[in-house]
Formats: sequence, structure tokens, C-alpha cells
Amino acid sequence: MSTLDTTDPLGAQAVNAGDSHGKARPLSVIVALALIVAGWQVVAWMSSGWVPGIPAIAKAILSLLGRSSTYSDLGVTLLRLMVAFVLATILGILIGSAMGLWRPFEAFARPLVVVGLAIPDPMYFIFAVLLLGTDQEVGMLALVLAVIPFVVHGADSGVRNRDRNLDEMSRVYKLSRRSYFVDVLGRQIAPIALASMRTSLAFSWKIVVLMEALTQPNGVGAQIYYSFRLLRPAEMMAYALIFVVIMRTLEYVVFRPLDRRLAGWVGSR
Repeated sequence: MSTLDTTDPLGAQAVNAGDSHGKARPLSVIVALALIVAGWQVVAWMSSGWVPGIPAIAKAILSLLGRSSTYSDLGVTLLRLMVAFVLATILGILIGSAMGLWRPFEAFARPLVVVGLAIPDPMYFIFAVLLLGTDQEVGMLALVLAVIPFVVHGADSGVRNRDRNLDEMSRVYKLSRRSYFVDVLGRQIAPIALASMRTSLAFSWKIVVLMEALTQPNGVGAQIYYSFRLLRPAEMMAYALIFVVIMRTLEYVVFRPLDRRLAGWVGSR
């Protein structure tokens, strides 16, 4: 008996496209960074000191890297980020997949997802603080609730747009539930799940900084807000740049290899 081909060509192309887009030419990256640096420096000159120049930001970065408290704040923020990212990704993919597979649940959950997408991110934290207080767990709960709708939306779209003919073939060949979810459904939604993970990480690290600025006494977001209150723009930018570099490195180390492995699995028979 011939095996059932569950390869999703569009999914494989999406993974390969994402991987190829990541292979930017070094010269293009250097030119883009040079233009950004030059443009920033011009704005700094025109602002009469209100916008910190590149030398001031570089000095602030070196100063922060020499403090032990900087690494403590980075560790706290990364821990919060990982907890929120994992919870939001798992719950979002499960809820989105259930919506795509079960119409009654989709009818119930879709209005909640639409409302969740429409609520501004700061409102989650404001309401959480007003109702539950300023504990770290309250901020984490608000963070997860703010990210989940974006993951649910991506996972739901991927499951709903699956090839229904493969579902019918699975019933004809009487595939087990495990074979269906892994070999049929899994191969089709894996690229969408990876995209949802990227979305979750992108929103999580931005919103966790906002959460810390609004509700927490420590972390990168809290230090950025503290620098803002003391009118230290160079220090604000230094914290932001250090964290951005860490997040880009994390994406390169984690998601690039995952892209390649996923492309091989989706494209296999």
C-alpha cells in the first residue's frame, strides 16, 4: 500500500522562504547599519543635545556592561520573557488548533480573540494592577493574556486553511489519531506554528519591557523607565540596544536551526 503524502508544499516553501530571507548579504546589512547610525547622529546634532549621539550611547553601553546590576536585570527580564513566551505559545497554539478543528468552539472563542486583538497592550496591565495588585505574578498573567490572541489568530488560520482532501484520505485509509495529528495535520500546520512562535516571541519581549516599566521594580523595562525619569536618554538607549542584541542573537541561535529542521521534516515523505 502506498504511503499517504502529507507534505504541504506551501508550508515547505514558507519555511524555506523564511530561511532564505534570513540569509541577508553582509554588505547590505553593513550599509543599512551605517545609514541608521549616520541618520541617528544627524538627528542628535540637530536636537541640540536632546537626542544622545552615538559616542554617548556607546559610553553608556560600556558603563552598563561594567555593572553587575545590569546582568541581574537582564536575567530577570529574560526569565519573565521565557515564561510568558512558553505559556502564550503553548496555550495559543492549542486554542487556535481547537478553533480550526471544531466549529462550535470557534464560534465561542472567536469574539474573545477579536476583542483581545483590539485591546491596547497597556490596558491589560492597567486593569490587572487595578483589580489584582502589582505582584509579579499579576504582571505575568497580564503579559500572557496580551500575547495569546496573536498566537491564537495565527494557529487558527493555519488549521482552517489545511488541505481538507487529506482529512478525507485519512478517514479512507483509517489512520490512527496519532498518525493524523502528527503526519497529516502536523506537517501542514508546523510552518504556521513556527510563525506563531516567532510572533509570540516578538510580542513577548516588547510587552515584557512595557510590563516592567508599568508594574515592576526591576528588569530592563524598569531600568529604562528609571532612566527616563532621571532624564538619561543615553542610558535608556543603551539598555534598549543591549536587549535588542540579545533578542536577535536568541532568534538566530534558536529559530534558524529550527527553520532548517522543520523544512526537512515538512518536505519529507
